[in-house]
Amino acid sequence: MKLKELYTAVRDILKSASDSPGSEALFLLSEVMVKTRERLLMDFEDEVEQRQVETALFLARKRAEGYPLQYITKKCHFYNLELHICEGVFIPRIETEVLVDLAIETIHENDIKTVADIGTGTGCIAIAIALNTHSEVYATDVNEKALEIAKKNAKKYGVDITLLKGPYLEPLIPFLDKIELIVSNPPYVSTKAELPADVRKEPSEALFAGEDGLEFFRNFFSDVSLLKDKTIIMEFSPEQKDSIEKLCNAFGKITFFNDQFNKTRFFKLAVE
Repeated sequence: MKLKELYTAVRDILKSASDSPGSEALFLLSEVMVKTRERLLMDFEDEVEQRQVETALFLARKRAEGYPLQYITKKCHFYNLELHICEGVFIPRIETEVLVDLAIETIHENDIKTVADIGTGTGCIAIAIALNTHSEVYATDVNEKALEIAKKNAKKYGVDITLLKGPYLEPLIPFLDKIELIVSNPPYVSTKAELPADVRKEPSEALFAGEDGLEFFRNFFSDVSLLKDKTIIMEFSPEQKDSIEKLCNAFGKITFFNDQFNKTRFFKLAVE
C-alpha cells in the first residue's frame, strides 16, 4: 500500500471521531513512521511496510472508538512543551496556557519566590512556570499515576519541582508559610454534564466537582485563613463567573481574565 492510500484510509476512519481527521491522520502516521509531516507529504508515493500499515490502522480504529489522540501517541503539547502522558492522566488544554501567562506575569511583577500548583496532572503548569521564572515550585495531585508522569516530564526538561500527593492544601501545609502564589486548573465540570466520548476517557477526579461544578472551590476556600496574604490564580468554566465572584469576593480583591477565545475563564484573587 502506498503512503497516500494509507493516509486516505486512516483519515476516513477518523472522520467519525475527529473534527480534523486529515490533521490527525498525518499526526498518527508521523508517529508510526517516525517522520515529520513534511517528510510524509514528500513520501506520499512510497510503499509502506505491512507492519506499519497494520499499526496505523489499529491506532486509527482505537481513536475512532473514542480514545483521545494523546493517550494513543502518549504525547501531549502545552506551552511549547512536548510532554509524556498516559491513560488515567488529565490532558492539558490550550486555554490553560493563558493561566501560565498570568502566573508568570504575576511572579515577575511581585518578585514571587515560591509557587504551588494544585492538581498538576502531567506537570504542565508547574514545568512551564519553572522554565520561565526563578521561583521554587511545588506541585500536588491526588493521582499517583499523574505524579509519576509529572516527575518524568520534569526530568525531561531538567527542572526541580517538589511533587506531593494529596488533596487541596493538605500536602502543602508544611510549606504554606513561604508559598506566595497558588495556581490551579481544578476539576470544575458538573457531574450532570454530557461529555464527548474521548473526554470521558480522562480521569473523573480531574473533571468533575459535584452537581454544580463548584465543589473544589468551596472546599479549597473552606479555611481561607490558610491563604492569608497569598495570591490565587485558577481556571473555571465561563458560566461559573458569578458563583465564583460571590464565593470569593469577601476574601479579597478578585480580577477576572479571558482565554484566547474571549471567554471569561480565569480569576486572580489577592487574599487579605
